[in-house]
Amino acid sequence: MATTRSKVVELSEHTPLQVMMFGMLSVICAIGLFTMVAVPTVESFFTAFLRSEVVRDGSSVSYRIAENREDEIVVTSTYTRWALVDPNELRLPAGSSPQLDATGKPKLRHAEYVFSPIIAFAPLVIVGGFVLAALLTTVVGGAAGLVRQKLEREILTALDRLAMAQYGEHTQQEITSLAREIVSANLRSLHDLADRFAIPFSQLELLRNAIHWRDSNGALRLWRTHDAVKFYMREYFTDRYSNVILGLVYMGAAVLIIVIGIRGLKFLPATDPSVVLGALGLEFMLLVTYAVVLMYGRTDEDTSEHVRESGPVSATQLDSDTEHLLRAFLGVQRSSTSDGDRS
Repeated sequence: MATTRSKVVELSEHTPLQVMMFGMLSVICAIGLFTMVAVPTVESFFTAFLRSEVVRDGSSVSYRIAENREDEIVVTSTYTRWALVDPNELRLPAGSSPQLDATGKPKLRHAEYVFSPIIAFAPLVIVGGFVLAALLTTVVGGAAGLVRQKLEREILTALDRLAMAQYGEHTQQEITSLAREIVSANLRSLHDLADRFAIPFSQLELLRNAIHWRDSNGALRLWRTHDAVKFYMREYFTDRYSNVILGLVYMGAAVLIIVIGIRGLKFLPATDPSVVLGALGLEFMLLVTYAVVLMYGRTDEDTSEHVRESGPVSATQLDSDTEHLLRAFLGVQRSSTSDGDRS
């Protein structure tokens, strides 16, 4: 038992190298999502649905933030500033000289909208990079396997809990034997084991699938990653962080309300929707995260069963104590009645 618990403690501790590698992997994934997914997708959307040409090659365009303001010159960029212009504006035949304004300078194309992709895409790519890095670290091991270590910790904790209920003080060999018995059980035997361990069948089935993931290698481990993630979400993450996620959803809604309110007061120009899209993206990702927590969380039946099993006093114990009290009460009553008859 000491060996099992020391292993759990070892799996619970993460080195600075693991955290640093996970952070670096999250940043790399976020940058990859931004450059290879978000940028080309939104550019295609602007071109197809808004009938606009996206200028982001570093050239300058003229832009008017409001009707009562003068035109200003905006320098475009791939990551910080896009300009949406009319594709037919100032389009000249090849080899012709550019048009000049009143000062003799070449005319600039007028931007109907300006767009800051970093602000608009930041919530989406940050959360997406974090999730993608988490999925990748469930497959690899060693210093890069941060999430994999968490999953193995919860599997070992669940096995230790079952072994404690089955054997009391137990050894590592008994943990291994218990895991082998769960993995090799068929559907009927798994129901019998669930009755023997006094746990819901769905919980034991999740544990068996997670053990299958732990004992797999290569492509088979990757294929069974969902089972391990589902077990981890059900047994650990949803119980501990569901309220935190719900609080973040409300905070995101508050940010969105403030941004929409400021936009309604026209403190944010209609021709620059980056902040509004960023707030919408933030609330979207938080709602998706909360939906995932609800899908992988315990059902009402599992929750009530879990409370009955983990409570300080079980229903069986209460029934036994009530029976003893009734027997004692009836015994006292009979003794009192017998003494009265004798007198």
